[in-house]
Amino acid sequence: MPPKGRATIATMTKAGIKQLLKFGVSLLLLFFTLRLIDWRGSLELAGRANPVLMAVAVGLLLAERILSVSKWLLLLRVKGSPITFWRLLVINYIGGFWGLVLPSSVSADIVRGYYLSKSTANVSLAVTSMVIDRLMGALSLVCLGCVSAWMVGDTFGLAHARLIAAGVAVALFLGIALLFHNGFMHWVDRRIIQRVTDRKVIQHVRRWIVTCLQYRQYPRALVASFLLTGFVQMLRVLVFYAVAVGFGVHVSVTYYFIFVPLIMLLIMLPVSINGIGVREGSFVAFFALVGVPSAQAFIISFVVSVLTTLMTAVGGVVYMFDKSAIKPMVVIPKQPALKV
Repeated sequence: MPPKGRATIATMTKAGIKQLLKFGVSLLLLFFTLRLIDWRGSLELAGRANPVLMAVAVGLLLAERILSVSKWLLLLRVKGSPITFWRLLVINYIGGFWGLVLPSSVSADIVRGYYLSKSTANVSLAVTSMVIDRLMGALSLVCLGCVSAWMVGDTFGLAHARLIAAGVAVALFLGIALLFHNGFMHWVDRRIIQRVTDRKVIQHVRRWIVTCLQYRQYPRALVASFLLTGFVQMLRVLVFYAVAVGFGVHVSVTYYFIFVPLIMLLIMLPVSINGIGVREGSFVAFFALVGVPSAQAFIISFVVSVLTTLMTAVGGVVYMFDKSAIKPMVVIPKQPALKV
């Protein structure tokens, strides 16, 4: 067998082992979490669900999806993309559906990038817009997490929480400042990236990095995207709160704004399948600090997961009836690449 074929098989084997390990972690976390649950209490709580507030939670999830597409559209429009909001919403839903079906955690982004590149005939724009969108999401979530950790302080025995939050925030802002520092980026390009450009993959990555850095020319768009992403994170918090109130669990909304961003940061860790197990276990653990019984905390987290999955699964219906999934590609002249 050629060395290239052996390398491909080895890569696929490693990816399969990684997925199996993540699956095992999810099962273990769910097992230990479920051992803490009073099932009678959970079933009784589920029977008291307020349908109006559940509908409110669904409405908040829909608003979150619309806002997410709007901020993505903003990053595309600033680079001259003519794509419509409706088409981008369809792409977002289809990508989310395949993210549920396919095993990889980045499968949704791969599908979205594929459909977007077919709609815009610009692979580079598709990739870089998603990268910047993800970076804005991670940035806003880390900021909310730092604020949450600062608000918690050592209230629940979390030693040095404020010091750690301040350190992360300082490191974050220093990293952003370095990205906007031309001298530093030239140094990175000269000392690191150009030394490995003999590999074809690195050449593609370098071009995408350059395209991503072009967004520095649009500070207003970046600020607007960051603010919209902050609103998206707030809507996610309110979804949990609406479901909790719908089950008759009354805890100050402040605790949701403190704990949910921290839970979302934990879900981002690549240790489980789509955050399964991590979400439920961390939700039970955090809200136990404010006196929420494990059965109630689990059912709140579980129902939010179910509602989110059902909303995302709508993409399957959209995919079945979408007749413009693959459009003929129209060649768009490439913009001259900017130097890093």
